[in-house]
Amino acid sequence: MSRSAFISRRDGRYLFRARLPACLSPKSGSAFRISLRTADYKTAKLRAARIASWMLSVKVAEDPESALLALWPRLQALAVEPVCGEEDRVDRAAFQGVAFEAQYRVRLGGRKPDQVVPGWDEHFVALVRENSRANNEREKSSTVLSRIEEKRALYAAVASPAPPPTGHAAPAAPDFRPPAAAAASVDRYTRRTMSEVLKEFLDAREQQDGDRRADSDIEPVVRFVIELLGDPVMLDFNGEHLLKVKRALPAIPTPLGFAPSERSLYFRWQWAAKNGWTVEKKGKAIKLKRVSETTLIGRYESGLNTFWKFAIEHWFAYEPAPNFESSSKYNPPAAERDAFKPDELYKFFASPPFTGCHGIARRWTPGTAFVQDYFYWAELIEVLCGMRPSEIAQLRCRDILELYGKLHFRYAPLSIEQQEKHRFDPQTGGTRGKSASAFRWVTIHGLIIRLGILERRDAIVAAFIDRKVAELGGRQKLSAEQLDDIEIEAHEEWLFPDWKVYVKNTGEIKWSHVLTKAFTYGIEKLGMDRAGLVNYSGRHTFKGFLDDLKGLSERSRLVVFGHSTKKDVSSRYGPKFISEEQSEIIQKLSSKQIWRLALILIRAKRKAECGDLRTVSAWRDDQRAQDVKLQRALAKRKEQYS
Repeated sequence: MSRSAFISRRDGRYLFRARLPACLSPKSGSAFRISLRTADYKTAKLRAARIASWMLSVKVAEDPESALLALWPRLQALAVEPVCGEEDRVDRAAFQGVAFEAQYRVRLGGRKPDQVVPGWDEHFVALVRENSRANNEREKSSTVLSRIEEKRALYAAVASPAPPPTGHAAPAAPDFRPPAAAAASVDRYTRRTMSEVLKEFLDAREQQDGDRRADSDIEPVVRFVIELLGDPVMLDFNGEHLLKVKRALPAIPTPLGFAPSERSLYFRWQWAAKNGWTVEKKGKAIKLKRVSETTLIGRYESGLNTFWKFAIEHWFAYEPAPNFESSSKYNPPAAERDAFKPDELYKFFASPPFTGCHGIARRWTPGTAFVQDYFYWAELIEVLCGMRPSEIAQLRCRDILELYGKLHFRYAPLSIEQQEKHRFDPQTGGTRGKSASAFRWVTIHGLIIRLGILERRDAIVAAFIDRKVAELGGRQKLSAEQLDDIEIEAHEEWLFPDWKVYVKNTGEIKWSHVLTKAFTYGIEKLGMDRAGLVNYSGRHTFKGFLDDLKGLSERSRLVVFGHSTKKDVSSRYGPKFISEEQSEIIQKLSSKQIWRLALILIRAKRKAECGDLRTVSAWRDDQRAQDVKLQRALAKRKEQYS
């Protein structure tokens, strides 16, 4: 025994004392003490030596977190094993004391043990419960009543007709083993490598999502962890693995500067780690940038949490899930989305796409063409109706309907006929929304009606009917029922067929991708590319218009915006769709900004009507009908709810 550990005798029992490592007692080193109940000094010394031996591994730790990592393997082993006897009970009690001190020091440092070592709390609680059970059994066996029962059982065995044992044996030590079910509870876990679990996860998500979007949203970051750690068995994931992942995630560069074949997360991270943060491309030095905090939280951390939750639910990993929260001062913070400032609003809507451009292909070049294309309408509907870009992109001609005698966009998962048919047998699929609250009636602002949204719809419907009737030989050959069917089919046409939709290889449809690119290009051309000004800013601007209204409750704003009304008990009560009063307020929504905006847009519309500008029927440029990937994705979606 060393000077920092010694044994003393008191009241017929031996006490083992040891100085805790410096990392667990930073001031003076507190003494750790445990009672070794034995009258044999030699036995006490041997047991104390065993305890001191594994305590030495903690002494090399530089801080409490390192000590926790050093204790983790031993804790994993003890937490799932029952107490086997007196010697094991003493060993476990000593370990519990040191482990408690280590986690206490970690908490003093402002962190939780589970943040350092995932699963620590669960295993430590299991250790404490088993130790407490064993101590209770031992105390119970040392009482006078327990000894009387032991003697009674012994005398009953001697008096029984069964043949006595050949030799006299001392009473057996109390059994410290827990029930068999508790020891066997770990059998439900399955040892699978992370890559094997990832395959199961992606297949399950395809069934849940209807496409392979998880392949691009979640798989890249999980694949990064697999390559970083060498594809470990998920049950073996420990604190060292977690620390390595949390150090690496903030050091991943953005794809800028890398070729398409070099854009995997692990390749980018490894390249920056070996070669620094500058890359040479075609003789030009490109400064690499770290991913933003938004990417770290919204994609990497969220993706890993979703994957780990799946693994825990299916017994491929221990709970709780690790905390993958990670960042550094080098990661740029998230830029908050902002609304248009008044001067930005006027400048944007006075630009060529709204007042006269060169043509569809040269939208941002001034000219004499008046093009009311998808970009024109989408930006206006965002600002004056507050719809999300992806919602606008999915509108069909049949989605412009009257409600309370006013025109509305009916944003719904199915058409009126289909919804009535499936009213008692709901089907998934159809139009996609951010949530169930996104499906709603949206009042069409009077300015949008005045600019000709109805004329656009009617032109699309009429063109489809004329084409279909001509293909079938003319109206004289068709019955009234056939003509009605053609008209219904015509109203199923897209309201914005010129809006090309981006479909990923996973089958996921990115409705607003093209609009966002066009908006970003435009504000750069106009010199308006400030932080926070994004395509979504139109919706934020509409929210600002609503905030200035008096007499419109917060719950009404939630309904109008398609946000959840389940935030509190009060918000749950009331109509789930827009009321007549709310509809009237939105349609007549007015302010100084809207008035000036209307002046700009109506003036351009009048020039087109007078012939000063050449009107272009942008809706004839159908970008969706011949898009094979889109039609394939839509056909698959149709199968899900037909």
